[in-house]
Amino acid sequence: MRGSSRRLGRTAATSAAVAVAVLGTTLATAPAASAVDSSGCSKNIANHYRIVHDLAGATIRSGPAQGYSKRYHLNYGEYFLAVCTAKSSAGNLWYYGKDLGDRKGWVVASRTIRNP
Repeated sequence: MRGSSRRLGRTAATSAAVAVAVLGTTLATAPAASAVDSSGCSKNIANHYRIVHDLAGATIRSGPAQGYSKRYHLNYGEYFLAVCTAKSSAGNLWYYGKDLGDRKGWVVASRTIRNP
C-alpha cells in the first residue's frame, strides 16, 4: 500500500508540473493583439459618433473580429466615438474608438449607424 501511494503522489506531481509547463507555454505564445488598442486599424477616420441601432445592443471587443474577447456591452441608443476602421478576415467592417465613459474597444459596423 505504501509503495502505491508514493507512486500516486509522484504521478500527481508530474502531471501538475506538465500542466504548468503547457499552460505557461500557451500564455507566453498568446497573440499580442489581445490587448485593446488601435494597432489593428487600417484606415484613420475623422472622429465621428456612431449610435448603437441594434435592439440587442453591441458587444465591444478587444480586436476587430468576433474571435477577440468581449470587453463590455453597449445598449441600443448609446454612443461610440469612432477614430479608425479595419476589416476582419470575414469581410466585416469594424470601428475602433471609445464610449462616453472612455472605455476603448472595437464594435462591428453593422450594429451602429452614424450620428446625423
